[in-house]
Amino acid sequence: MSEIKKKRYPSDRLKLHELLKKKEQELTDLEEEVNELRSRVRQADFTAISATAEMYNVSPEQFAELMRAMHDGRTQAVPDLPVGAAVPAASPKEEDIFIENEDS
Repeated sequence: MSEIKKKRYPSDRLKLHELLKKKEQELTDLEEEVNELRSRVRQADFTAISATAEMYNVSPEQFAELMRAMHDGRTQAVPDLPVGAAVPAASPKEEDIFIENEDS
């Protein structure tokens, strides 16, 4: 229905250079943001693993062995949660960064 329009670029060489420089800077900024997000995701995963090990009252080494056994297909019972242990609910923290969409 709606046709995708081709991008139009200026014919002026200097304007093309400026546009290229601007787009390269935007790309660099986005790559830095993606790397920061990757780092935060990795840290959040590590925190979740540690919290799970603590919740089941096992050492990280015991937790790793349990995960290896599950991955290898060996049947090993997952220990029951200790009485009174509840799965912590995710809540936003002050350090969370909310990024607004620049297009809105």
